[in-house]
Amino acid sequence: MRRIHALPLLLLALALAPACTPAASSGTTSAPSRGRSDRLTREEIAAVSAANLYDVVQRLRPRWLTVRDAQSVGSGVQSAEIVVYQNQTLLGGTEVLRSLNPGAAYSLEFMDGERASSILPGIGSRRIQAAIIIHTSAQG
Repeated sequence: MRRIHALPLLLLALALAPACTPAASSGTTSAPSRGRSDRLTREEIAAVSAANLYDVVQRLRPRWLTVRDAQSVGSGVQSAEIVVYQNQTLLGGTEVLRSLNPGAAYSLEFMDGERASSILPGIGSRRIQAAIIIHTSAQG
């Protein structure tokens, strides 16, 4: 019987592995990046081939778009929502991200509802679960 040495096969497999990954073959990735979980950088945004910011967030940070404690409509309690800001301006709910070009964002930041309610303007009596802030410059 012919004996096959495992080391050369292992080295060959490791050399070919990066070429076989989806990110290497398509130039984009749909897996969350390894950066901070509360921020997307300009580089991370640009690396995703997406038509709008909603698609960018859905691919890289899908949990940012999920309302976790929605109340039933008949309960009389206002359900929590996720709001979107551009710098310090309230734009609306997450659907507004569908109309925004990824190139317009320098970075995106996710902020929990308690913090967002205490520091962002224009929230009023809304029950906020979280905010996604689109920073258009490095100062954000």
